[in-house]
Amino acid sequence: EYGKQWYQRRVRGIGLELVGRLASLGSSVIACSRRTSPELTEIVNGNQSVFHVPLDITCDDSVNKAFENVSTILGGKGLNLLVNNAAVLMKSENPTSTSTEDMLKNFDVNVVGTHRVTNKFAPLLFTAAEQNSNVEMGCNRAFCLNISSAVGSIANTTSAWNPAYRVSKAALNMLTKCIAIEFREKGVLCCSVHPGWVQTEMGGPNALISTSGCVDDLMEVITKATAEHAGVMLRNKMEVMPY
Repeated sequence: EYGKQWYQRRVRGIGLELVGRLASLGSSVIACSRRTSPELTEIVNGNQSVFHVPLDITCDDSVNKAFENVSTILGGKGLNLLVNNAAVLMKSENPTSTSTEDMLKNFDVNVVGTHRVTNKFAPLLFTAAEQNSNVEMGCNRAFCLNISSAVGSIANTTSAWNPAYRVSKAALNMLTKCIAIEFREKGVLCCSVHPGWVQTEMGGPNALISTSGCVDDLMEVITKATAEHAGVMLRNKMEVMPY
């Protein structure tokens, strides 16, 4: 079973492309978002192994209800793959032009929301790891993948634009590292990935990478990441990026 989780007003972009790709491989996919979309509805209606579960990652009650719904769909099985694709970007030129409200909103979604969902769904990952204890760490056992960004790399930072987003992604990388240390003891792999500058609503039409090309890279990470990648941030070609 594969679980797919992300936060968007409507399901589209990287999340939608990834759902379609996983579904085409015969995987069972659970797509979670506040709202569905015509594109996702078409995939769900055309595939009995794809489900949509309402989820607002900024709300405890919504996450708790989503956990109940996902658990029912799984029917006692564990969750082999949890992809946290939640993100908002509050734009500003530099730190002094960034409001406290925008900083908090970035953290609420990009960091706290990921923590909230991962904490709640962790038992399903642990169950999958136990049910597949003879399998090496990775997506065939249990894998939590957080979608991060290269702009969260402190070592590579040379610009101050959009600091709220940058700081939140740096925090997400640390959260990923901490989760990886804990989850490794349970047989669950956790790492983050930089998807690149992608042609989505956030990335804009001038971005360098199509959603299909991005998901090609994500699928490489999903299928090839092993215990040696626990806690790191990867990019295309399985390159490890500095935090």
